[in-house]
Amino acid sequence: MVDFAVVVRGGRVIDPSQGLDTSLDLAIDGTRIAAIGPNLRGHVVLDATGCVVAPGFIDLHSHAQTVGGHRLQAFDGVTTTLELEMGAMPVSAAYAQASVEGRPLNYGYSASWAATRIEVLTGYRGAGRSMLARFADPGWQREATASEQDRILGRLEEELAAGALGIGVLVGYAPGTGPEEYLRVARLAAARRVPTFTHVRDLVEFAPDTRMDGAEELVRAAGETGAHMHYCHVNSTSGRHVDRVLALVDRVRRAGRS
Repeated sequence: MVDFAVVVRGGRVIDPSQGLDTSLDLAIDGTRIAAIGPNLRGHVVLDATGCVVAPGFIDLHSHAQTVGGHRLQAFDGVTTTLELEMGAMPVSAAYAQASVEGRPLNYGYSASWAATRIEVLTGYRGAGRSMLARFADPGWQREATASEQDRILGRLEEELAAGALGIGVLVGYAPGTGPEEYLRVARLAAARRVPTFTHVRDLVEFAPDTRMDGAEELVRAAGETGAHMHYCHVNSTSGRHVDRVLALVDRVRRAGRS
């Protein structure tokens, strides 16, 4: 019988991709899983009785983009942590900083629609999370002209070319944004075959004077453009109206959109 470098013994091994959920041993050799089965032998044996053994979790919506934040997420079983709702700008600088810091987890960023909008509409070019200092500035929350939208879309294209994983859209923080701009962002995402990650604007139940119901806007954009669109924290933005919102999401998924 082969002796592996490390054996994790007696844990509840779960792998959704394989339909696996049972008590087994798991052997590790170097950086790969070498075997899964009963009664495996190893030079080092870790007792996982009462624990779940599973592939590393992927967090799509993590604002903890620091070495310390990554370490804390690792304790929760996360191995890939992505900032996809807010995104980062410029994304090349975000990747360079993460590389220099030596992050303990896999990481990635979306193109930040909010930071791009702040730059185009106010002239502020602060990098990274410094854009948060401008969130209360009404200058970036207003409706953009057609030429300003062109510049926003152009900058987003540059960020995608630089390695952004999609487009993060904080439209809920800029309620003056015209629905046509949101559709243009969705069309860009569909054309570049990348997803969007949206913090929607208010639901009509919360803000009767909203320019468009946030949930309706997202599903409309997905249906019209074919973009793959992720609905960020649907529970907290929907409140007691989550059943209505989830019904809308189900409708567009049944139509082959997401």
